[in-house]
Amino acid sequence: MNSARHPEIAALLRDRYEAADLDALAARLQAWGTLDLPALPNGLYPAVTGDAAGRTGYAATWVRDNVHIAHAQLACGDTQGPAVTARTLVRWFSTQVPRMQAILEGTADLDDPMQRPHIRFDGERLAELDVWWPHAQNDALGAALWWASRTALMGLFDPSAEELGILRLMVRTLEALPYWTDRDSGHWEEHRKRSASSIGVVVAGLRAFQLLIHKPRRAGQGGTGDPARRYGGNEQAVEAESQRLDHLIEHGEAALRELLPREAAGEDDPARNRTTDAALLFLIEPFGVVDDDVADGILEAVCSELMGPHGIRRYAGDSYWMADYEDLFDEDTRTGGFAGDHRARDAALKPGTEAQWCLFDPLISVVWGKRWLRTGAEDDRRRQTLHFNRALGQLTGPQGAVTEGLCAEAYCLRDSAVAGDAGWQPNDNTPLLWTAAHLAWAFALMRRVTARAPASRGGAATGGAPAGSTPA
Repeated sequence: MNSARHPEIAALLRDRYEAADLDALAARLQAWGTLDLPALPNGLYPAVTGDAAGRTGYAATWVRDNVHIAHAQLACGDTQGPAVTARTLVRWFSTQVPRMQAILEGTADLDDPMQRPHIRFDGERLAELDVWWPHAQNDALGAALWWASRTALMGLFDPSAEELGILRLMVRTLEALPYWTDRDSGHWEEHRKRSASSIGVVVAGLRAFQLLIHKPRRAGQGGTGDPARRYGGNEQAVEAESQRLDHLIEHGEAALRELLPREAAGEDDPARNRTTDAALLFLIEPFGVVDDDVADGILEAVCSELMGPHGIRRYAGDSYWMADYEDLFDEDTRTGGFAGDHRARDAALKPGTEAQWCLFDPLISVVWGKRWLRTGAEDDRRRQTLHFNRALGQLTGPQGAVTEGLCAEAYCLRDSAVAGDAGWQPNDNTPLLWTAAHLAWAFALMRRVTARAPASRGGAATGGAPAGSTPA
């Protein structure tokens, strides 16, 4: 992408930002409502807002999206909304207790994703959706555990005994699967495989919960400061829980050492082996599971193998919203999860026409911005700005069927007969709140970096790197 899709954004991009530059950008984004993240009354979020939500099925609520959105809101300074999201997610999982108990009792068919805890549901009514879905998604369970524990550790959410019981049941469920060998559908809800991105998010959730059970309750929260109060005053129960968590975390960490920086490996089925997957970025941010050396390997692989001129591919060979997607599959098929069988979809993929997603560039900008806050290295700031500009450049333009200035889920080749970039248009899931949340987080971090960095007037930006370049 040599420029932004929207000419007003193109005029506001800089190679180096100052406060006034960001103020001008903020005014433009506010006028469009680009970074608006409207929550439901109970603090949850739909995946998509606007006219497309009902038609695409993205009016539903996903556990995973909600954790990322709430975390970004907290990173932008909101302390109330993210805590409400955490509590309501725990309420949702309270409705899934029978499914979790069946897994613990060994009566659930783990090959049937509908017998797993549901991670996509009617967020407004907190009700299951009466449609088939690939609910075998351990990363979503780990993310919810992480978010509830993290907000509790920050004092934003004081879980009741009943709520702590739900979190403990989630831990037991992950143990019973067991999560470190289980084949789940993961972040992309597709081929069931043993995935580092799922295992890593669960490790983050278990680590956060372990910290929580040892954290003294604060004065004013009805506690004496003794963590054993959460276990009826039984210190032995606290120790037993901690040892259980040590054991579960060690299993996950061993699996990560085996797999990373690959996403999946060691299987006879090629569909269950994947070297590079953009979902591994989440192990860097927001979950903080990997160190800088592993993070650098993930960043380099994603940017060299998956980055394109319109966004970043989820993985090589991804057939979701590939070229001519709407012509190949009707709406019911597209929105129904393909009943878990993606072979026909994958067979129709034209190599090089994978959809290019918009939620990754702002996240990579965050990674480099946080790195700069630690190092002060100019190259870290350059990379932060590169991906910040790419993210802004992906906002929808003034032409086309989609409202201008919005955050798309992905750009897809809607008409492969159209030459050049003209055929690449935002897919139906626009505006995607997950993308908007990441962009809001990247914007907030750019403000922090700009406030701390020496002032230096920058000229107009030259835009993002071309496809195949390696900014890492």
